[in-house]
Amino acid sequence: MQKLFAIRQPMAIATMALLLSFTFTSFTSANAGSPNDAKVIASFLDHLKSSDVTDATKKAAQQKVDELVAQESPIDAITEGLIEVFPDYAKAVESADSDNPDEAIKLLGPLSESEDKFLAADASFYLARTLMNSERFEEAIPKLEKLQGDLQDFSIHSGVTEYFMGLAQAGMLNNEAAIKSFVSFLQSNPDAPERMRVSAWRQAQRLQGITDGELNDVHQRMDFSRRRLELDETSDSTQDQQEEIVKKLTLLIKKEEKKESSQSAKNTKKPSEKPQAKEQQQAKKQSQPQKKNQSKQAGKSNVQNGKAVVKNYDDSPASAWSRLRERSRDPANNAIKEKLPAKYRDLVEKYMEKANGGSDNN
Repeated sequence: MQKLFAIRQPMAIATMALLLSFTFTSFTSANAGSPNDAKVIASFLDHLKSSDVTDATKKAAQQKVDELVAQESPIDAITEGLIEVFPDYAKAVESADSDNPDEAIKLLGPLSESEDKFLAADASFYLARTLMNSERFEEAIPKLEKLQGDLQDFSIHSGVTEYFMGLAQAGMLNNEAAIKSFVSFLQSNPDAPERMRVSAWRQAQRLQGITDGELNDVHQRMDFSRRRLELDETSDSTQDQQEEIVKKLTLLIKKEEKKESSQSAKNTKKPSEKPQAKEQQQAKKQSQPQKKNQSKQAGKSNVQNGKAVVKNYDDSPASAWSRLRERSRDPANNAIKEKLPAKYRDLVEKYMEKANGGSDNN
């Protein structure tokens, strides 16, 4: 497999992580009391009555659900009810809130395939959330698709699921699909927490504003590349995006250089001519023979101490553009230090650090 561009390319440019500024865990604790939630909870209670567990277990599970609904926390009701029926599920859910995603994935994976549809749906949600927190969007999407498909009637996390789907699609550069997911979320979940709705609206607006070849486009591709490198994914798709980053940023730098060059030439074209003409005129006047009535004015001569004052017109300060052109640094360095806005300079520097750290990857 070919080397990643970060090793060999003259412009080793990299990215800032992005896109996801919200903590996914916080969304699951929000109150949600939509009619659909009540319908799913009622269906779960009916499911409990026909399940093959003891009457004591059924009673404990129903009591837990009733308590959470009364406390206006229905979002946790099915999860707590399932824990009463499947005690091992408690550890799996707890692991989803820990700093050990590998353990959570190991425990939740088999449960997400359970024959019990309510358990499969709930475990799929926590598994998808864990994968999202780890920016493993490619793995999260199949779980989210199940929650929007076959398992839709068995989960009360449909709103968060749609929001997660938009974030995952954006993280995979599928902007058109992501915008549709965010818009659908906003239309279908008017009672969702305000911070979620504001975030979805802002994400959709940001994605709509991305223009191919502009800095916001390069930024998003950088984030994709950064994420894939952190996951040790150096496949063709990762390398393709890295090549796109180099190509697009190179064009942006050249565009900026051309603009600066034009501006510099415009600012320095004529001002230098007038002072020089004035100095030449003065020198010519001084070289003419003195008149008789001026010979007695030696003390006021333009020649000081018998030595002519020599003017030097070559030591004027060089323009910022001239100094930039004389530097021997590569174009990427110029872009980092001179061209890009501060937020993109930080992004490029961080990505260069990360990409160069993975320079032995094949």
